[in-house]
Amino acid sequence: MSITDTNIIDMWGVPKWDNNKIVLGISDHLGWADKTEQGEHLQLLQDKINKYVAFIESGEIYTEIPGALGKSPIIRVLGKHELTEQGELFIDRATEMLKEAGIGLEFVLKEEE
Repeated sequence: MSITDTNIIDMWGVPKWDNNKIVLGISDHLGWADKTEQGEHLQLLQDKINKYVAFIESGEIYTEIPGALGKSPIIRVLGKHELTEQGELFIDRATEMLKEAGIGLEFVLKEEE
């Protein structure tokens, strides 16, 4: 499961430190090397986030994830590569838009150990 599997919720969990939230994770292994790759990457990321938003707004989250009812949803993108300027702009804009719908969005750089 990853960003390229746009019809799948990659992972989910309830943080131990805040059981009022439910985090839906997107595994993003793609790079940002050139303009073409950046464009394709941004399109996949947008498609994947849209799938997650539809999953939340349709109420499917409550039938598929036990205990999700009453929790604030957060979409967390776990990126293998640092965001480019275009990537940062996209995440910032998407975060603002989703905030209005009561959905959090965050990008976390998951560096290899």
